[in-house]
Amino acid sequence: MGRRLPLLLAGLLWSLGGWAAEDLCLEQEQVLFACHTGKRLVSVCASRGLSESAGYLQLRYGQPEAVELVWPEASFPRHHVSQGELFYRGKAGRYLRFTMDRTRFVVFNVKDRDSGLVIEQDRAVISKQLCQGTPTVHFQGLPLPVTELLAVSSR
Repeated sequence: MGRRLPLLLAGLLWSLGGWAAEDLCLEQEQVLFACHTGKRLVSVCASRGLSESAGYLQLRYGQPEAVELVWPEASFPRHHVSQGELFYRGKAGRYLRFTMDRTRFVVFNVKDRDSGLVIEQDRAVISKQLCQGTPTVHFQGLPLPVTELLAVSSR
């Protein structure tokens, strides 16, 4: 069972107000990003041995007993995911962008500032959720295309 609690126990502890899980990744996966945004978890999970030619990378969002989003599917090519640098509240940081049709999910981290999830539709921000507490972040050296510099509003 490793470091994972059974889903039933995780759901029970979650409903009692305690953080039963730290991420939504499976035991055999690498946790590249994980944080709590209040009632939800945001996780970026990767297969072990992720390389330019093998493996998968996924964004997962929801609660341990009810994951609401998993994107892209493990069998999808990684061209739906990119990385880059961002500017937020006067500091530079890094982001991972997951594109699904007209919607983009941007997971970002600015060291010693904020981390979170921005959801855009047709290039307009529809939601920004900041992490509560200290996130897990391992963005360095990922085999992903690099895209443009982003600016994230502090509002």
